[in-house]
Amino acid sequence: MISVPSMLSIVTVLGVDNANARFAGTSHTAFRQIVRWSLVFSMSSGSALAGLWLLLGHFWPAVLLGVPYRLAMLVAAICPVSLLTTLLGMAELGRGRVATYNLISTVPAAGYLVGVCGLLAAGSLTPISCFLSVLAGQLLCAAMLLIASTTRVHADGEPLSGRAFGSFAVRSYLPNLIHYGMLRLDVPVIQTLAGATAVAVYAVALPLAEGLLLLSTTVALVMFPAVTSGSVDARAAARIARTVFIAAATAAAAAAVTAPILIPVVYGRPYAGAVPVLWAMLPGLVLFSAARSVQPYLAAVGLLRPVVTATVIGAMVNIALLVALTPHHAAIGAGVADSAGNLVLAVLLAYGVRLAVRARRRRSAEHGGDETAAAPARPLAGLWVRTIGDRRRGAYSRPVRPVLASGRFMVAAVLLTVAGAGCLATAYSPALSAVAAAPLVVIVLALIPEVGLCVLAAAIPLSQSDIGDSLITPSVLIALMLVCLLGRVIAGRGIARPKPIGVLITVGTVGYLVAASVMIGDTDLLGADKWHYLLLMCAPLLLLPLVAEPGRPLDRALVVFCCGSVIVALIDIVQIGSVFAKSGLAPADTAVLAITQEDTANHNAVGALFVMAAAVLLRRYPAVRAPLSRLAIGAGVVVLVLGVAYSLSRAAYLAGIVVIALYAARRSLRGLLALSVGAACLVPLLPAAIAARFDSIVGGASDVNSAVRLDLWSSALRMFEAHPAFGVGYLNFADQLPAYYQATGDYEVMLLQFPLLHFAHNTYLTVLSQAGLVGAAGIGTLVVLGVRRAWCAARSGDPAGEPALLAMAGAGVCSVFGEVLLVPPLLTGLMLIILAAKPAPDNGPVPVPVAP
Repeated sequence: MISVPSMLSIVTVLGVDNANARFAGTSHTAFRQIVRWSLVFSMSSGSALAGLWLLLGHFWPAVLLGVPYRLAMLVAAICPVSLLTTLLGMAELGRGRVATYNLISTVPAAGYLVGVCGLLAAGSLTPISCFLSVLAGQLLCAAMLLIASTTRVHADGEPLSGRAFGSFAVRSYLPNLIHYGMLRLDVPVIQTLAGATAVAVYAVALPLAEGLLLLSTTVALVMFPAVTSGSVDARAAARIARTVFIAAATAAAAAAVTAPILIPVVYGRPYAGAVPVLWAMLPGLVLFSAARSVQPYLAAVGLLRPVVTATVIGAMVNIALLVALTPHHAAIGAGVADSAGNLVLAVLLAYGVRLAVRARRRRSAEHGGDETAAAPARPLAGLWVRTIGDRRRGAYSRPVRPVLASGRFMVAAVLLTVAGAGCLATAYSPALSAVAAAPLVVIVLALIPEVGLCVLAAAIPLSQSDIGDSLITPSVLIALMLVCLLGRVIAGRGIARPKPIGVLITVGTVGYLVAASVMIGDTDLLGADKWHYLLLMCAPLLLLPLVAEPGRPLDRALVVFCCGSVIVALIDIVQIGSVFAKSGLAPADTAVLAITQEDTANHNAVGALFVMAAAVLLRRYPAVRAPLSRLAIGAGVVVLVLGVAYSLSRAAYLAGIVVIALYAARRSLRGLLALSVGAACLVPLLPAAIAARFDSIVGGASDVNSAVRLDLWSSALRMFEAHPAFGVGYLNFADQLPAYYQATGDYEVMLLQFPLLHFAHNTYLTVLSQAGLVGAAGIGTLVVLGVRRAWCAARSGDPAGEPALLAMAGAGVCSVFGEVLLVPPLLTGLMLIILAAKPAPDNGPVPVPVAP
């Protein structure tokens, strides 16, 4: 019961404790802010997680960890108090009041001891009364910390930035959580790979080995406020780490000598196998103790990226070796894996401190050896807060910054570690590697936001291929967006800030669609499928403006998007071409056979994807001067045009013609003539099935598919006439269709499956019939905002403006014959293209480039 609040506090704290220690010493004004924020955070976050724990325990009692439900309610009550004492205690440490923190920290233990003795003397010693003694001690400790917070230690200063505080908290939370779980994660893995006997031996060695960490933890508590106050610099931190290393090595040697005697005496002869496990863990723990002494310096000066990178790489090495060694060497293999992970972590952190010491010596030499000039006292509170985004520039001189702060070293290290860990895990335990791969990929993408955005862009065309259709689902796309958003926060960039008017219109439109789908028609309020689809469809509108903004990262992501689309086009051309070669049917029937094959992606969505990618490459082609790049872009455009042809989507044919016509209209007449001649030469070379598909647009006989589509359009118009204001409700089209459908073509109506016809095969009519004029006004306003953004960017000379206009034109034509923008991956791709264009300024005219 007592351990549960501590465990929940570790999960719930979200790095706020480190942020308190980091900023509490800047000024008294900042400290008072931190106290208020700690009160609010502990009451809200602590109560929320405790309530969630109780709720899950009500349905799955195993979550309660054996605590009866009535007693679990008492445990939940102490969680906010335990979290508050942690946060306020770290704030006192940040102010340099270590003695006050140590004195008040003894209050809970002393209160518990006094309470138990009193209850024993009174004869009423029960588990509940003992736990109430713990609660009383925690409350008394929290009250004393609040009283201590009224003491002024520093002068008043500028208010603390909430954005800087939250960014530091999130980034410092990850390494602490990984440190907490590195050794404890071994237990379930060993249980799975080696059995209960190995777990029992490892569980004996684990607490003995962790005793070495008490020294480094104590040093870190004392060192953190000393660094923030300017008393400890990089060289002093290195000296402290060496001292801790020597002390930890001495303690480890003593433990290694005495373990063969003490373990059998204390635990019995059956647990003598824990001795070699302890020996295997001690070298890594000695290095980890020294590294933990370096970490407070890096965290106190705001250099968390080396800490996070070293921790993640060390955890990856630990997990990979754990999977590789445990099946063959049981608990001893797990101990070796722990030492290897700690070794990697210690080496990377030591490397970071070494660079800091070199930078300090270089600055001292530049200032003629004047130590005061080379290492000034801590900066003013306001300057410290305002420059937290440039903390690496302030801490490292320019020559060493590219090694540690440019990200190349860390990107290479992370990618190499992921590759090695994946190979080892796959070789020794494929089942477990699948479980471990997902969190590792998420961590890597969160640490490197640019990579996350490129992975999101690559996932869009992959989702429209036969291979990635089941792998890249809309849920996976949303998860990637959330990881990219988390990565921006971890990197200290914060979320992108779209214009408030766009945010309000987007939220209002999505909210109306939700209300319409629930309140109108016979929709089940708890219909999981409709709610799920609506969430997936609207997620790109809500999340992408917070993740993507104009700049080089998004430009690189669009290049990845186009490359992925070219690869998918090549695969599609080969697959459809093989169908053409094998089929002995008429050209029109061959085309229908190709698009109705089993496990084939939606040809309309694939065609629209190729049109949007071609719009991006068309604009890039004239701007590139390098011959190889120009050749690659030209070849990509040709492949995408052929991909549109082989998609057999008549809507994509028309959209491609419109995009090329708009592109040519902005160029010279010579380019238009060359384009027309090239297209005329390609037409005879196309297969007969593609020509027959195109002929059905310009004058061929109407098929059954076209007749059904026209009748669906008429039905949608009748629904709009009957419900002009609010429509029939989003995703209620199939339920209302039988009452409005009138067949006018030569086909059998009984063959139609009305429950599967959720849309009218026309985006505009779908919006009018299901959302009415109100929904159409909201969606139309969003379209106008997108067109205005692209148009203003194109007029101002932004190279991303014209691709956005062309892509919107192509998507608009495709929307006449289908609902391609209701497919989440395609909407995500179009949003990325539009967001790459720089928005129009809030005030002032739009600059128009003048030809020389």
